[in-house]
Amino acid sequence: MPTQPTQEIAVRSLADPGLLLTAWEEALAAPAPARTAVLLHRTGLAPDLDSALDLDVGQCAALATALHRAVYGPEVDGLVGCPACSELLEVHVHLPAADSGTAGPPGAEPAEARVGAHAVRAPTVRDLLAAADGPGDPRTVLLTRCVRRLDGRPFDPAALTPEEEALLDEAAESLTGDADALLRTLCPTCGAEVAAAHDMGAVLWDQVDAAAPALMAEVTALSRAFGWSEQAVLAMSPFRRHAYLSLAAAP
Repeated sequence: MPTQPTQEIAVRSLADPGLLLTAWEEALAAPAPARTAVLLHRTGLAPDLDSALDLDVGQCAALATALHRAVYGPEVDGLVGCPACSELLEVHVHLPAADSGTAGPPGAEPAEARVGAHAVRAPTVRDLLAAADGPGDPRTVLLTRCVRRLDGRPFDPAALTPEEEALLDEAAESLTGDADALLRTLCPTCGAEVAAAHDMGAVLWDQVDAAAPALMAEVTALSRAFGWSEQAVLAMSPFRRHAYLSLAAAP
């Protein structure tokens, strides 16, 4: 039986101004847990939106990290509060080089870990959406969707002991890998150790959500100054666009 050809995914860059605005607009209209999935789909890192929503949180973070490095570079700056003295610290994270193999192919069967009488898998983006939008406690929704009994009987999250729930949490976290960019530093004020986790999907979205309005402001300025259409402005290279912006601002 002949093998099916592997589907080629054309990866596109958010450095393309037209794609940036399209991806930003679609992601802005989506629920917050799905925004990274929209960006991954629009840039071709997932073949379709359904595949992107079925990525587990570790896969999604790995692809978001790769996309951030490719478009915005490997450096991330942010603010974090010291848990001991509440001092607000500026933090700097150097993102690790992404290993494309850790993300796994979109549509692959999720890995499971056995914990006593249960099997647990890492939550997907679709699971996070269900937990955020559905009725009931979000944690209970995630447990119900991501845990099953090995004997085939219905799973009841309320029947878990605290020890079982902790072990299931630990196993799920191990399946996601490095879903967050981690930072450890010392507070210069009190000397306490500060550990911060950066949600890479949220970090990527913050970059896109800042870049798109800035680009639209440039389009607005050039349209007012020269009467050009959005399409004409976006077709310019950044160098030419900024040169015209300087001319428009000149007295």
